[in-house]
Amino acid sequence: MKLGMQGISLALVAAGMVVTPIAAVAAQPDSSAIDQLRADADKTVTLKKEGATGQIGFVSTKGDLMPDVAADGKSKAAAKARKYLDKYAPVFGAEADQLDQSKVTTNPSGWTVEFKQEYEGVPVFGGVLKAHVDKAGDLTSVNGFAAPSLDLGTTPKWSKEKASAKALDLVKAKPADAHADSQVNTLGVEVVEADLNVYRMGAAQGVSGKSLLAWVIEVSNKSTVRETVVLDAANGKPVNRYSMIHSANERELIEKHNTPDTADDATVWVENDAFPGTLDQDQQNEVATTGESYWLFQNTFGRDSYDGSGAKMVTVNNDPGISCPNANWNGATTNYCSGVTSDDVVAHEWGHAYTEHTSGLIYQWQSGALNEAYSDMWGNAVDFLNTRENTTDDVIRSDDACSTSSPARVKFEITAPEDIAGLCQVASASWTAPDAFATPVNASIVVARDAANTEGPSETDGCTAYSNAADVAGKWAYVDRGTCPFQIKADNAVAAGAAGLVVGNNTAAAPNPMSGTSTIPGVMIDMAHGEKLRTAGSATATISQTANTAESERWLVGEDSTAFGGAIRDMWNPTCYGDPGKVSDEEYHCDTSDAGGVHSNSGVINHHFALLVDGGAYNDVTVPSIGLDKAANLIWHTQTNYLTPTSGFPEYAQAMVTSCADLAGATNLKKLTLGTSTPQSGGGVTPGGAAEAPALEPITAADCAAVAAANTATELADEPVQCNFGPLLDQDTPAICGEGTNEVSTYTETFEDGLTGWSQDAEAWNGGNGFPWEARSDIEGNETGVAWGPDPADLGSCGGRNDPDDLTSRNGLISPEITVPAGQTPRLTFDHSVRTEAGWDGGNVKVSVNGGDFALVDQAAYLFNAPAGALGDGSGFLEGQPVWTGTDGGEFTGEWGTTIVDLDAVADAGDTVKFRFDMGRDGCNGVEGWAIDNVSVSYCTEKAVPEITAESPKKGKVEITVDGERASGEIVVTENGKRIGRFGLKKDETATFRASRGEHTYQVAYSGDRKNEAITETVTVRVK
Repeated sequence: MKLGMQGISLALVAAGMVVTPIAAVAAQPDSSAIDQLRADADKTVTLKKEGATGQIGFVSTKGDLMPDVAADGKSKAAAKARKYLDKYAPVFGAEADQLDQSKVTTNPSGWTVEFKQEYEGVPVFGGVLKAHVDKAGDLTSVNGFAAPSLDLGTTPKWSKEKASAKALDLVKAKPADAHADSQVNTLGVEVVEADLNVYRMGAAQGVSGKSLLAWVIEVSNKSTVRETVVLDAANGKPVNRYSMIHSANERELIEKHNTPDTADDATVWVENDAFPGTLDQDQQNEVATTGESYWLFQNTFGRDSYDGSGAKMVTVNNDPGISCPNANWNGATTNYCSGVTSDDVVAHEWGHAYTEHTSGLIYQWQSGALNEAYSDMWGNAVDFLNTRENTTDDVIRSDDACSTSSPARVKFEITAPEDIAGLCQVASASWTAPDAFATPVNASIVVARDAANTEGPSETDGCTAYSNAADVAGKWAYVDRGTCPFQIKADNAVAAGAAGLVVGNNTAAAPNPMSGTSTIPGVMIDMAHGEKLRTAGSATATISQTANTAESERWLVGEDSTAFGGAIRDMWNPTCYGDPGKVSDEEYHCDTSDAGGVHSNSGVINHHFALLVDGGAYNDVTVPSIGLDKAANLIWHTQTNYLTPTSGFPEYAQAMVTSCADLAGATNLKKLTLGTSTPQSGGGVTPGGAAEAPALEPITAADCAAVAAANTATELADEPVQCNFGPLLDQDTPAICGEGTNEVSTYTETFEDGLTGWSQDAEAWNGGNGFPWEARSDIEGNETGVAWGPDPADLGSCGGRNDPDDLTSRNGLISPEITVPAGQTPRLTFDHSVRTEAGWDGGNVKVSVNGGDFALVDQAAYLFNAPAGALGDGSGFLEGQPVWTGTDGGEFTGEWGTTIVDLDAVADAGDTVKFRFDMGRDGCNGVEGWAIDNVSVSYCTEKAVPEITAESPKKGKVEITVDGERASGEIVVTENGKRIGRFGLKKDETATFRASRGEHTYQVAYSGDRKNEAITETVTVRVK
């Protein structure tokens, strides 16, 4: 699969407790090489690290990085870049022989030479470095991402066919989508491509992770589904999934008639048909803006359609498969619901097509937010330039002003008690009148109490009639979000005589508007303040609203798409719609919903662009205006020359600075030009057409200073430290055995056959068995069989030992008896995923040696991913013990990680041990549970570890191969516990014996020799 062809899941509208994660330690670049790199350049060198690897991700100078090599043309520019990376590839994390030149492109400032990383012939996912040579022949910068320190096999254990089948099953069962409530039609999905890649975990998120061999598989039906599934090639486990549906000159318009029956599809317009002819307004909008989008890029940048090669631009109207009201780009067509066809929306979707075929930004986290922002930027550019659907788009807005076309902004400030006082994040309910808080409301709030029953297991969820209605009457009722619909919560508040309703959010995400109807106003506040208010029992708060003052719709997104009922984003002041305008804003989206906040966090990039175009003062920084034409030329140069699939905000910031330096003084730049019209031979004209774009005045040093100021104002180079990003478990698992040695497993449990062979025990405060361990095959990130220790989210009561509903318990999963091996560095390893209530629920491992009592595995015995948390007072049976507890930062999920235990610190060789995985929980609340898989005991050897295989070369014959270091000796073969025989290996490492026709499963024990380790493996063969 070509990375440049990949996209993201872009619908236009985005429809616990955590603990600090253990940060993965990234490798450090070679300081001596960096010193030499600096010395080679003829001017000062600027270096930036790549967040996911710790290696250098950007090198630039105002001079020449390699002045002793001339480059006065395209081919010599490529040769110079090649020579530089031959010397300095390791600084970026790659070996020189891993980098293959993929293309050389000419741009206004010179040439960009692109290299793609491969490891032993296997492409590295997202591994792209770009070298930039100006027209004077100076190598001015090199940037990109490379996976460092690669040391892995390139032969997949899972075949392409097997991986493709699993990817298809995963997508059919539940397609990836940015909207949790989407109903996606999977009819006709098939595997489009399946390529073997080296995949670096955490690259898109910007965190350190391990590299593994993976199948990167595209599954699509060329309509409603198009996604990438990444499967570990060793075991088929999903390691990433993301939709590539982007939710936007030869044109074609297809009408779907709002039915899923493809027989109803009809091509209603093609290039040179009469326009507008019989097309309705939505259809006219799609044809018109598709043409304007084409001519914007063709006239201004010389790009012939989104692929650069004149691809037909096909739109689909009235598509029922995209969760209306919405629009998307699915990799082949742009698709629209009725009433979602304004010029900025149609151009937005085509913007995704151009992004996919240039930078290929992955649709997750900051790279996905960049992708989404690029579409907003191009969409508004078309909106500004044409003469359609323009009302007040040309009216410049003042700093921080929200448009009068936008919803009022509500302020909710708790005033008492003092220890919980402060401003809350807040969202007004959909039923609340627009002017409900025009006059500030001093609300007296009481926590509403109701029965804990089947309608609502909590006493504060407001799902049944209030037991303290008299206390609530005339005051504002507080209840928790969850269990029952908002409508029921509102109705119960009205029934109790409440003056208003406050709902506390139940996730760390920003509050969102509540749906329903009511006669009283309602708001939702953030989870942290909601918990404090619930604990306090009552509070007072002032609720007010800020009047919107800007009589302008400039920078709004989708304001003319009638089905939206108004704009969906504001590029000038993103916080007017609950999106961040800078990285440190509390609105910055931190969890994995919406593919890591692609539709919300795009606000930061949108704001950066709007500030550059119009100028303004923000975050104590004044940004001078450079105008639309210059800003657009800069973002295009950045997109086509610097951005790579995993680029984030810091990379974008640096790329914009470098692009400005590249283009400063250039006299061949053009102004954005849509052209006037394109005649249609059938009659009429469509908007936009071929035109000679006027020359753009040169970009100046002052313009570049504005770019730097916009970077500072929006904090593009800063980390979103409030997100606490990173997995709970370190993903950068070290090798079990050192260089020159090989791992030999003496015990392995994959739980593919359930919990067979394992036993359980339990303790509970109020009797019973707590929540026994289960065999599961539907756990996120591992769908091939795991052991699951439940941590129920909505059950129980924390009333203590005398409360019959208190669920405080411990459940142990006990391994069979295992003998500690006598080889070098014996280890216990296991994979696990932690998704528990932080500080209250969690797990650890205990060991019994030679039949003794179970005791905690000592912390000193852990070599990697030790339990780093502890359970607090009153948490139950594991109170005070080191545990794995919590979830990944910002979300209620847990990335899988590997824990390694030094068995030499636990028992002696020859001792027998049993391990007990204890899952402990307090009396109430939880998240999901603790998953365990791939439990293994192994040791290291300097000998080769052969691979044993079986085949049937002739009728009635079985041939066993012991593929080692010229393996000799003998094998003992058994089947179903019955010995088949002892056979000596021939010089070709094989042994042959007779067998009956059909499928046989044999256990083959190899004796070993002085070069090869003794091993036992199970093989299956179909005898001819």
